[in-house]
Amino acid sequence: MAIKRKTIFAIGAATTALVATATVVQAAYTDNMYPTANYSPTCRDGDMGDTFCQTDNKTLTVYREGSLTSAEKNTIARAVKDYYGPTDLTVKIESRGVYAGGAETDVIYKAKTLARGKIGITWCDDAVTSRKCDQHYIAFNKDHHSIGAVNKSDACHETGHAVGLTHGPNGSPAKDIDDDRLGCMSYNDVYGLGASNKENINSTY
Repeated sequence: MAIKRKTIFAIGAATTALVATATVVQAAYTDNMYPTANYSPTCRDGDMGDTFCQTDNKTLTVYREGSLTSAEKNTIARAVKDYYGPTDLTVKIESRGVYAGGAETDVIYKAKTLARGKIGITWCDDAVTSRKCDQHYIAFNKDHHSIGAVNKSDACHETGHAVGLTHGPNGSPAKDIDDDRLGCMSYNDVYGLGASNKENINSTY
């Protein structure tokens, strides 16, 4: 029997009382680019489960650690190239990660044991301003027995957080968590970014 998978993603730590002024993208279906009127924690160095921010420039460098399987690495590379390559971001898949200094790899993907039912989680590891992060980590759950292997929608969703895209309820105006017009940022298995997400990325980077 085919069962539609509901994906559970972490959205970061509780927001602080400090509210940043968000730039509303008029043409987009919703402004779901951090910071928004409904999601504006200060970008900071975090740990697993903490907040995400915008990446620090339009060149998006990514590295897939050895804890991921070959199939997972291929899925992530295809998702990043297919979905983020056509935006104003310049995607570069790196053969090794840079973890310190002024030219850190923007997104580091790894496999890690997460809470049961969670597929992936994204957090900032090196904030450089109150809204920009030099390096995000994305962890995918090692235990795929109950939730299925990482697919392109999962990789698209978590990479979206690493460039600043939020879930629908955190957008302005707020949208439903399952709103498929938000592409892979919805909780459904939607493949691709969706027009609104692309507009938000292109207006930011």
